[in-house]
Amino acid sequence: MHGVIPVNKDKGLTSHDVVMRMRRILGMKKVGHTGTLDPEVTGVLPIVVGEGTKLTEYLQTKKKSYRARVTLGYSTDTEDQTGQVENRNVTDGITDAMIDEAIVTFQGDYTQRVPRYASVKINGKKLYEYARQGIEVERPLRTVSIFQISRIGTIERDSGLIHFDIDVTCSKGTYIRTLAVDIGRSLETAAHMSALIRTESCGITLNQSATLEELKSGDAAAHLIPIRKLIEELPTVDIEDENFLKKILNGQKVYKSAIMEMVEDRTDKVVFRNEGKVIGIYHDHPEKQEMMKPYKMFNL
Repeated sequence: MHGVIPVNKDKGLTSHDVVMRMRRILGMKKVGHTGTLDPEVTGVLPIVVGEGTKLTEYLQTKKKSYRARVTLGYSTDTEDQTGQVENRNVTDGITDAMIDEAIVTFQGDYTQRVPRYASVKINGKKLYEYARQGIEVERPLRTVSIFQISRIGTIERDSGLIHFDIDVTCSKGTYIRTLAVDIGRSLETAAHMSALIRTESCGITLNQSATLEELKSGDAAAHLIPIRKLIEELPTVDIEDENFLKKILNGQKVYKSAIMEMVEDRTDKVVFRNEGKVIGIYHDHPEKQEMMKPYKMFNL
């Protein structure tokens, strides 16, 4: 079994918990994930299995989508609903139109400050370790890309708080809880993220995902997305020449000019197949512009 089995993660489980349970369900050790989901977050968690584990790095570069609930009126030290309340603000005067205007300003590239409770390391120590010790450190700034953002549903007002949901499609490394805080800041009020569901990851949607219970009681293999489907957007070359096939099977560097004749567009990655079976992915050589070299090779 090689590829990805998309899991719809339940609340309360760590990504590692899911991997361990999937190993038991599948009866195999070569199982991993493509990016952690916090225990309180539900939704799409792609589980890589077999030779699919070699695609983890590639899959992580793809866009991710979320549905988040933003709450205006107070902030927390973790920027989400699990933290300690820090600041409370009056939300009187914030209209629906003001909220919608604020949300759309975040589409495009924008700079986030990494939250205090994050696994990013500063001087060899994770930020959340400093935070737990009450030590303030300079947190790095990062430019992230918000490809799409919109409010969905109605805006709710209750006991001085304002709640609304947003759909977000973003680049790798985007902190949705920080986005919620920044939306509040643009409205000059405190805010935090009060719920989060990942609706898409690695090109896989929530509709394609199954719960652990469904996978345990049913046929887990029926939910497998094979390697060829995970990389189908990449240019593909079907090798017929025996000498060229031998070079690729041996992982030899090849001249880019020989490959570019076989694909329509200029590309930095090419998939090689033989008799319908994926052999591997080649990419641009980092030092020799005229060459391509193995990126990932598969033993299928």
